[in-house]
Amino acid sequence: MASSRDGRGRPVDLVARARAELVARPAEDAGSPSAGVDRPDPVRGPGTGPHGGADRTGGRTLALLLPLGLIGYLVLRVAAGDELRARVDEQACALTGCTGTGMAVAGWLIVALPAVWAAAAARLWSRLSGPARVAAVLVGLALGLLAWVHVPGRGSSPAEILAGPAGGAMASGLRWAGVGVALSVVAALVMAGRPADGGRPARQLAGPALVVAALLGSLAVAVARAEPVPVTLAEAMPEKTFRAAGDTLTRTGGRDLRGCAGVLADDDLLDGCVRAVRVSYTTDDSDAVVHLAAVLFPSERWARERRGGLRRGVGRTGVPGDAVTVSSTTGSWLLLTSVGHADGRPVAEADRGYLLWAAKQVAYRFIGHQVGLLLAPSPADGIGPRTP
Repeated sequence: MASSRDGRGRPVDLVARARAELVARPAEDAGSPSAGVDRPDPVRGPGTGPHGGADRTGGRTLALLLPLGLIGYLVLRVAAGDELRARVDEQACALTGCTGTGMAVAGWLIVALPAVWAAAAARLWSRLSGPARVAAVLVGLALGLLAWVHVPGRGSSPAEILAGPAGGAMASGLRWAGVGVALSVVAALVMAGRPADGGRPARQLAGPALVVAALLGSLAVAVARAEPVPVTLAEAMPEKTFRAAGDTLTRTGGRDLRGCAGVLADDDLLDGCVRAVRVSYTTDDSDAVVHLAAVLFPSERWARERRGGLRRGVGRTGVPGDAVTVSSTTGSWLLLTSVGHADGRPVAEADRGYLLWAAKQVAYRFIGHQVGLLLAPSPADGIGPRTP
């Protein structure tokens, strides 16, 4: 048996002392400040306690949720992408008046905003709280989805999937925003690869300045390259005088309206309109006076619905005397045409043919400027010139 002697020369059993210390140590540890700290398992190793198991469970849950979230994102894009794009484009048209400049800016924002949001979130990520990080990711996903639904498929272009009246201008904004984002990424990568120079603040600001210059430069180019949209009087009916089918028609009045207040006696029938062009023409072939009110809606669907809701005999404001009224749609426009005699006398049945002929000439001119192809109408169904 192992033994020794203490300071007084008495024998000491070393084995018994070691056993006593092993029995007493757990009781001492229970009262120590570190009693609640998990100790590594000598067989299974660290991380096998309750906290380690929870970490592994959370990791497995995250690994499962990420693919499911990606699949859900793809399904949402396929199932609701077209409808979402249509709604976004309608709202952009309503907010900007469907002008070329406004729609180019709207298209640019659709692509640029997700990129700017992602860059800002990455920059501030370490300072964000847990809920703020979740919100940043959700907003980023929403902005990314808006941009994604505006990306054309293989063999198509942005202008082909944008069916609104200013689709070309919006496509210009989308296209040049993509160029600006690409240049910004290149500039950021180049500046990140350069050695840090903490003593030169000007060089530290060079990277952000290049990114801002690339984005704003692409916006300026998008606006400059956007084609004018014929939604105002100056573009939709630019001629003071024009000739069609041998007749000369002269404009006697015209104005632009943001909205459509005062076009009809009951404004509620045109709810949701964006703007209106009102114009009057007279023809040298007769005493016909044509009053055209072209009302723009955010989409063809809206224009057709509003035309279907018009009641028979609804009054046009600003049209004096007896008149023949006609309504039709072309694209996102609802055309409300009234034509009568210059002196306001009642319209005889024998006069209807040549009065409607003048109205048809003005409507064809308006539609021709919308589609970029000016064509004169042909006489048909009793509608033709007064002097053949």
